[in-house]
Amino acid sequence: MDEVSTNDEQMFDRLLDAMPRIAEAVNAFSSEDNQRTAFDVLMRTMGVGASSPPAPDVPDMPEQIPGDESGSAEPAPVAEVAEVPPADGPAPTSRPGSTAKASARRRRVPKKIEPVRDIDFHPDGKQSFKDLVEDKEPKTLDHKNLLAVYWLEQVAEVTEIGVGHVAAAFKNRDWREPANPANALQVTASREHWLDTKDMTAISTTPSGRNTVKFEMSPQNSK
Repeated sequence: MDEVSTNDEQMFDRLLDAMPRIAEAVNAFSSEDNQRTAFDVLMRTMGVGASSPPAPDVPDMPEQIPGDESGSAEPAPVAEVAEVPPADGPAPTSRPGSTAKASARRRRVPKKIEPVRDIDFHPDGKQSFKDLVEDKEPKTLDHKNLLAVYWLEQVAEVTEIGVGHVAAAFKNRDWREPANPANALQVTASREHWLDTKDMTAISTTPSGRNTVKFEMSPQNSK
């Protein structure tokens, strides 16, 4: 065997030994052009200067979607999720007018109470509301609520006392009317237990309320 044949065999053996690493290096590139360039460079490094054979036909592997074991190039369908605004973001606007309604509720003010007009606060033969007020000298809103209901119930003998009757008593004495008269009466009932407001169309005094007027609101007891 001549020297040329021996050199060719040695070159061939070297190529066979290097091919796994060459293939590994070439396959590191996904582009076919880059694979061909890498193959040419490696061949020249091995001493093969002739025109290079084409790079190994290694098809690009489709990019695998995380979590998709199939290797399919088609992405897995994504479930459609309704958009949810962040907790600190703007309120949803899917319902037209909902924001306006909420704002209206926040701005809602108590309905104005119309005082009852046909009450005689100076009935013949009975103590007038003016005289009762001067005698008891109510200082607080709770005392004024109590005294108004007491006079309407015990003196004027109104059978069904509503918020409008109490408002008329406040107007008769030029007392400043609370912003929400109905709520003010309920607060007096809850806090002092002087009134019964379970039925706001039939407000009445309790035994505690009547005793307060008779025995605790006299001027001599307040000194």
